Amino acid sequence: MANSKLGILVNLFLPQRRKPNPEYAIPEKDKNLEGKTIVFTGGTDGMGRVAVEMLYEMGAHVVVLGRNKTKIENVINEIIKTGGSGKLGFQICDLASMDSVKNCAERILAEYSKIDVLINNAGINMTKPTFTSDGFETNWAVNYLGGFLLTKLLLTRIQQSSPSRIVNLTTNTNFIKQIDFDDIESKLNFDTVDSYTQAKLSMNMFSIDLAKKLEGKGVTVNYLYPGYIRSNLLSNLEGPEKMMQFFMNVMASPTEVGADRIIRLAISSEYEGKTGVYVSEDKIKPPHKEAQIESKRNHLKKISEKALKKWL
Repeated sequence: MANSKLGILVNLFLPQRRKPNPEYAIPEKDKNLEGKTIVFTGGTDGMGRVAVEMLYEMGAHVVVLGRNKTKIENVINEIIKTGGSGKLGFQICDLASMDSVKNCAERILAEYSKIDVLINNAGINMTKPTFTSDGFETNWAVNYLGGFLLTKLLLTRIQQSSPSRIVNLTTNTNFIKQIDFDDIESKLNFDTVDSYTQAKLSMNMFSIDLAKKLEGKGVTVNYLYPGYIRSNLLSNLEGPEKMMQFFMNVMASPTEVGADRIIRLAISSEYEGKTGVYVSEDKIKPPHKEAQIESKRNHLKKISEKALKKWL
């Protein structure tokens, strides 16, 4: 595992792909998204913002979820100026607040009669232990619990809209060997890598479970590691680590590469009928071994539902 971690870290300082791989280009016939409604978290920055613009250009009605109303409105106005043929809407949603997530879901259900695609793209990487107003560790709340709750609350509408898709963003989970259920929020022994990766691995396990539950019902659930993409994810770094972020972002793939990978999973006929798969950059890869163990997925499900009982 130490060698695996070293390999991952070394790769972050090597030049990444500069352009989307034409071998995995989205078929032209899949690019007409007129009449499709796509709910998108984390669509105001980085590859998420680029993906929203791409979906808008293809004619989709994209509902952008974010915390800051002014920021969302500015992004939407900028995208509208590009002259795409779709529609853009927004909902205020703070994934660190389960009340905010529940209220947002209720507004979406009241306003939209169908949801063709849900993309859980939002993420954060806190470098110090911080806690939400609900008492959850922030990495755990934003990277897992918020997306878990939002998906659960919108699931009936997504099923009613089938064929439909759910796409969950993840990371390279080889940084950790296994989930520590005794300290799943990393409250006792906080480490930014373990905390972030453990939350993402939890989302992977949820993705597999949900895919199995929905098999044969017209809803696919897949999860994506987009590669190392230039972003604001490490914006919380301080001191010498801030310089490390600068060099890593120089080597990272541009946001267009990450956006292309998100869009492929969300709309490409290449993934029609495929569910429960882990896509790493451009290819389907085996899941983390922890995610393959049903008993551990069931244990995580119980922990999650107990934590969110108030809002489910």
